[in-house]
Amino acid sequence: MGFWLKSNHCESFYSRFVKKYELEIIYRILATMVKSFYVISCGYERMIFMKCYCYDTESEFTLYVEDADTKLTDVIQHAWFEKTDKGFKKTYPNIEGNSVNVEDKELVSKNFARLGQSMFEGMLDCKWESALLTFALKCRENDIEWYVFGSISDVLRGININPHDIDIIVHTKDFFKLKDIFIDSVVEPFVDNKGTWVVRYFGRLCLEGVLFDIAAENRLNLENHKYDTVLWRGFNILIETFKNRYNLEIQRGRIDRIKAMKKYMGKI
Repeated sequence: MGFWLKSNHCESFYSRFVKKYELEIIYRILATMVKSFYVISCGYERMIFMKCYCYDTESEFTLYVEDADTKLTDVIQHAWFEKTDKGFKKTYPNIEGNSVNVEDKELVSKNFARLGQSMFEGMLDCKWESALLTFALKCRENDIEWYVFGSISDVLRGININPHDIDIIVHTKDFFKLKDIFIDSVVEPFVDNKGTWVVRYFGRLCLEGVLFDIAAENRLNLENHKYDTVLWRGFNILIETFKNRYNLEIQRGRIDRIKAMKKYMGKI
């Protein structure tokens, strides 16, 4: 059998218990091994364990986060992970005709275990400039059409706010092409929601420790949607209009961001 369990009794126990749970046990062990590392803090070494792993069943493909520092609670939930007794989870149903394929499950499982912790920690202090530059260069090399949404569009204008992540809209023709370009950075499946969510296509990258939400929708393609243009690092970047951004923050009631936007308006 290859194990130290030799007796019939032990083999029976193995078949009834271990086989039932062996995949989940293996996932947890591997996630712990991948995400265990030493950091130097206050002159001594301490071990950090934050488990990021995926588990697939007949009904759903789920991303799990366990043993996260409490300071990460808000940002993990901001990333649409649901709080559980053990930590957090995000689930993708295995629905016939609209589920994550096997190859993408394997890809996400590997990348999420490797990059999950740095992605969530990066949301506390988003080092967006280098990551966005890397993204822009890759997109230019591969002829990807993309636009900036969310708070990064405000930052690119010169508004003084602190983003958690980078929201990118990709032309629908380039959505799955982008996944292939950043294959080692895909931390959540690139999926076609087929009308079941606010945008048709959605996926997620972690690039240089920064979370990138990647979306695509026909109505948001350049031919169907108005964008402003800003010059940044030699790139003419298309960004969401100031009017749309301001109205959205009014709706959300984010007082700090509204104040920052009004201060910006006073300068132009």
